[in-house]
Amino acid sequence: MTIDLPSMLAFERKLETSDGLMFSGNWNEKERQGEWEVIPVTKRLNRSTISNYGTSVEDMKKPNPKASDSDDANLPLNKDTLKVSFSLRVVGNLGKPFGCNDPGFESAIVAKVNEFKDSNGVSELAYRYAYNIANGRFLWRNRVGADEISIHVTVGNDPALDFNAYDFSLVNFDENKEHADLNKLAAIIEAGLKGDSESFVLVNVDAYVKLGVLQHVFPSQEMNMNEKGKTLFQLDGCAAMHNVKIGNAIRTIDTWYPRYTEEKQPIAIEPFGAVTQRGEAYRKKDVDLYTLMVNWVNSEKDNDINDDQKSYVTANLIRGGVFSKKSEKKG
Repeated sequence: MTIDLPSMLAFERKLETSDGLMFSGNWNEKERQGEWEVIPVTKRLNRSTISNYGTSVEDMKKPNPKASDSDDANLPLNKDTLKVSFSLRVVGNLGKPFGCNDPGFESAIVAKVNEFKDSNGVSELAYRYAYNIANGRFLWRNRVGADEISIHVTVGNDPALDFNAYDFSLVNFDENKEHADLNKLAAIIEAGLKGDSESFVLVNVDAYVKLGVLQHVFPSQEMNMNEKGKTLFQLDGCAAMHNVKIGNAIRTIDTWYPRYTEEKQPIAIEPFGAVTQRGEAYRKKDVDLYTLMVNWVNSEKDNDINDDQKSYVTANLIRGGVFSKKSEKKG
């Protein structure tokens, strides 16, 4: 009998990222924790032009009667380096649904994920998550045009792991793959994902980005649908990056979607491969999460799903979310 998606199916997120706090300091003081100052969000009031599409010729030359009211954030006059600090908690019990109203489906998906873990499939996923920490992808726009970027990672009392972000590619996961600290970090993340329900691993990340004095830094922007102007995210007066934005960067590991050879860019793990910046969904019919997950739990000897597809499905379970099938209305 074919196993279908349950009407209630949810998985908890296995990579829990904190918000990223933003500080200023100098490149030659990276190891001096006390030297780093909170970066505040400031308000800018500027006169702007009218530049939206459809503006009449007459209005093109007029100043905008409403001031441009936007938040801003910068390094101060005597500081040349941005520091972004966040933590990552890696939670175990991978493959076990948080909620599922079909015991047959739950048993099947747990068995398939356990087989995947036993075959070392999780090691590739952990390696890619570690790679996206090492290359500083989570810095987003703050990574662009920096003179130098150093990533400093600590786990408990273990020796720190250090990475030059420019040694690691943003378009593939092959450059510098034998880096000793990269493989140590990957092993730590893998151990966390393979742990039981009581285990977790806490990873602390400090990224140092040499930009130059007074340069702009880019905190997350708050959703502000009905207001003009830009509102930047801050915590207790400190410019910050949303945990969701950092998490999206770390899970940007999908090179298994059909158009990767054409696009040559990994995309974030999503059920339909949605990339909102491009207005595209790269995983539509037959290669989406739901189709592949049903194929996997119904396959015999895994003939209906290949290793790359297993990696993609498992990465979605690590991402977490509600993956229920919509109940059909009766009557």
